[in-house]
Amino acid sequence: MRRFAGLERVFIVAEAGSNWRMGGAKRDLQMGRALIDVAADAGCDAVKFQTYRPETVYVENAGTSDYLSAAGIRESIRDIFADLAMPYEMIPELAAHCRERGVQFMSTPFSLADAAAVDPHVQVNKIASYEISHLRLIEFAARSGKPTIMSTGASDEADIAWALGTFRANGGRDVCLMQCTARYPAPLDTLNLSVIPHLAERFDVPVGLSDHSRDPVVGPVAAVALGARVIEKHYTLHNRLPGPDHAFALGPDELARMVEAIRGAERARGSGVKDVLPEEQELRAYARRGLQAIRPIARGDVLRENVNYAILRPGKQAAGLHPRRIADVEGRRASRDLAVGQGIQEGDVASA
Repeated sequence: MRRFAGLERVFIVAEAGSNWRMGGAKRDLQMGRALIDVAADAGCDAVKFQTYRPETVYVENAGTSDYLSAAGIRESIRDIFADLAMPYEMIPELAAHCRERGVQFMSTPFSLADAAAVDPHVQVNKIASYEISHLRLIEFAARSGKPTIMSTGASDEADIAWALGTFRANGGRDVCLMQCTARYPAPLDTLNLSVIPHLAERFDVPVGLSDHSRDPVVGPVAAVALGARVIEKHYTLHNRLPGPDHAFALGPDELARMVEAIRGAERARGSGVKDVLPEEQELRAYARRGLQAIRPIARGDVLRENVNYAILRPGKQAAGLHPRRIADVEGRRASRDLAVGQGIQEGDVASA
């Protein structure tokens, strides 16, 4: 994969997360493959899973999560992570299916052991929002030499500055920050998308959006308009499947609609250079105002605005001088005959 800043188009990551988990090894693998198929069919560039072990994420007595409890999931966070932990042997099988479907395989690691298991199968590393303070993971990602996506949910600029400094101090070069709101789902008014160009300028890196909002279009399209280079979004096969991440994730049709909207937004964003486009040339010549004759003008006639010429659109007639040249024309004599509608040209005005 080329450097994020040099990407010709937005890099779209379909976040499968833990939504592969169905309760049995065979069904888990089938679901993982089905999720890859959905993302590939939607036109995504990568499918991202998560790789963790509960003992290397939370302390033993971390307790329950308030937001998950409110959603009816009241087990301890360690038990939830134990249930959703992807077996390492699934990783090469899912990566192989990604290759078959023409999408990149990604998985977010949460420990050095996880990173070692994932690394042979990924072209791009991912640092999750809550791992932005994980010194060892950042060192690993930097030393891998691979492009790294670093999410910034629940972080401030000091957190980001430290993480980027650590990444660069360990040889990391190619990194994309992700604006992210650590809420599931995130209300649209919490996305703070206007920080995307600020982070890009402040840290001199490409910036993207890891979008936890439920809307499939608003956040991604607005982010692309603001310069986002990477978009990441959770998705599922169905919102009513059991598990913590299904309810706020996009369905297959919504994922496809998001990809279509992103591709349209990046086309609409254009080059950033204001110039006359080839598509505008016809109407520019037809409708852009110039100094046009409004009655026959004979050679030697004095040129008077609104008497024998005016500022008008030429239509199919030859366009006259730009109206900014009116002081060079007014009160001077015509040096040739002009028919009605004809534009006054540079050589049509006698020397003073």
